[in-house]
Amino acid sequence: MSHPENGADSRAQYVRAVLDLYRATPTALGHVRRTDRDLAAALYDRGVPLYLVENALLVAAARRVLNNAFSAPLPPIRSLAYVVPVLTELQHRPLGPRDIDELRQRIRRALAGPY
Repeated sequence: MSHPENGADSRAQYVRAVLDLYRATPTALGHVRRTDRDLAAALYDRGVPLYLVENALLVAAARRVLNNAFSAPLPPIRSLAYVVPVLTELQHRPLGPRDIDELRQRIRRALAGPY
């Protein structure tokens, strides 16, 4: 995979977008470390599409929120590296738009608490 737009500006924009998505991810600590920035740049260099990173962050958050209903809360995701295995999984078996929308809704409901 490669990016249609090349150059330092597009790389910097991609890295910024990935880090913004990471900061906004439910269950993520949100603090960006140098290793997170380096990983985001490496994802750009490997040609990983931004939508795939976004989906991987969503799936990782959903797994933490939705599979933890009857146990103690899990600690926050502390690194972007946490989603690398999910990225690999989604590259081989992508989710459809309906699946992604459903995950977003389920996370929102779960984080809203009991009704």
